[in-house]
Amino acid sequence: MSRAVSRRDVTRWMLSASIGGLAAAKLRADVTVFPGAASKVDFEPVRRRILQTVAGGDATGVAVAVVQDGRIVWEEGFGWADQKAGVKATQHTPFTLASITKPFTATTLMTLVAEGRLSLDEPANRYLRGCKLVGTSRTEQAVKVRQLGAHVSGLPGMYESYEVNEAGLVLSPEALLRAYGRLAYPPAAGYEYSNIGFAALHAVASGLTETEFGLLMHRRVLAPLGLNDSFFGSDTVRVQSGAMRYDSHGRLIPYYTTSTPASGELYASAHDLALFALLNMHRGAKGQSAVLSAQSIEELQKPVFTGPSGVATTFGWFRSETASGVPFFFKTGGDPGVANRMCFVPSKGLACVVVTNRSNTAELAYSVCDEVLAKYLPDWRRPEEDCGLPAKSFVATPEWKGRWRGLLEGGGAKMPIELDIESDDAASLAIGGDRAEAITRLRSEGEAFTGLSTGKIDAPDAVRTGARTLQIKLVLREDRVAGRVLAVAGDPNVKNVSLPFVITLSRR
Repeated sequence: MSRAVSRRDVTRWMLSASIGGLAAAKLRADVTVFPGAASKVDFEPVRRRILQTVAGGDATGVAVAVVQDGRIVWEEGFGWADQKAGVKATQHTPFTLASITKPFTATTLMTLVAEGRLSLDEPANRYLRGCKLVGTSRTEQAVKVRQLGAHVSGLPGMYESYEVNEAGLVLSPEALLRAYGRLAYPPAAGYEYSNIGFAALHAVASGLTETEFGLLMHRRVLAPLGLNDSFFGSDTVRVQSGAMRYDSHGRLIPYYTTSTPASGELYASAHDLALFALLNMHRGAKGQSAVLSAQSIEELQKPVFTGPSGVATTFGWFRSETASGVPFFFKTGGDPGVANRMCFVPSKGLACVVVTNRSNTAELAYSVCDEVLAKYLPDWRRPEEDCGLPAKSFVATPEWKGRWRGLLEGGGAKMPIELDIESDDAASLAIGGDRAEAITRLRSEGEAFTGLSTGKIDAPDAVRTGARTLQIKLVLREDRVAGRVLAVAGDPNVKNVSLPFVITLSRR
């Protein structure tokens, strides 16, 4: 946890970060170097670049941790956890993890698997109480627990953030699934990054244990691993100790929560993420309790769906390989005021973690990981956290051309919808009784048709947020078209919303 600092501390840090003193900067007293863990590489060039970025006003707070041969060899904080209060960022500052929460959620579920209370390859609806996933032709019964954590369940994407005065709008996982837990695609048919899948895992775990999810994660993962800087967002007292979040201009973002906390509301330090990496590399740190067996960790890391780039999803992670075929796992986290990166290479006992508290620092986090890992692995290459198919020009084949009619459902909406595809670059969408709006940016992603349009969806959340920009993704299934529309609004660097509505269409 970060401590308040004196005026002398602030002055000393600012002097050490000045451009003139960078060349001579050495590891300072607040940098932890572990006994017997001498590094094979020099981190000074990386430190210099981070210091320059902070001093130049392009980052607010940054923390880094590196694991080599199963030991933490470097960890350090830069800049500010709370700039106004003068609280420094350190290796023990809890940062919001955003989507790096997902592997922790998957690990929590895996402890239930290890006890025999849950199977990753059983239908998720078997474990969901008071809410069920909804599909067509019994596709909902084909959704496996494992697929929920690997973004191939058929559930669409979703995101919404809530400020303090909007707390009454936050739905429980069960209520959220009743509103938005509809399959847009058949399970395992393709990849779509889905926070709703982790809301379903949240509901499964809480239902099986009758325990609040944050407490469950603390008892089963955080406490046994000695992750003392880490806590779930439901711990409102400790949240106040976390790093503040800033937009791309360095302005403070008001505190917010999200619609799917199990997908993105864990707080953890760089130090704790390094310890978590050790667990996932089968190299538990001294004093850590056994959380999962080697077999259970292998289940977490087993590829579930592999995209055309060779990147695969697992139950909570993404998997890739270096140019020479060395497997590694990674996860990013990005929300307003959050840009994080975590990578680990089990066969090398090597990991790098970078956490930041600003919207525009994703490239910094990614490039620091790349620079560190390339020092150990010359054939390191940065993977994309995406298993989707590349976009290409849309071709209006006879199977697609024509008028389609059906329903748009979800979030309380049930509205007639009409799709008209005239040519490769001309299509329109009409919702309810409103006039048809043009679809722009027509593209194909494999068999899917994608595009952008506008329209008013008569659903409480869409009306409240003014979400009228529509992101369309549809697939042909025999004589039908099915898929989703995401109604989006807001600024992704500050506050935004993406609400999913499922579409089923037949020829007119």
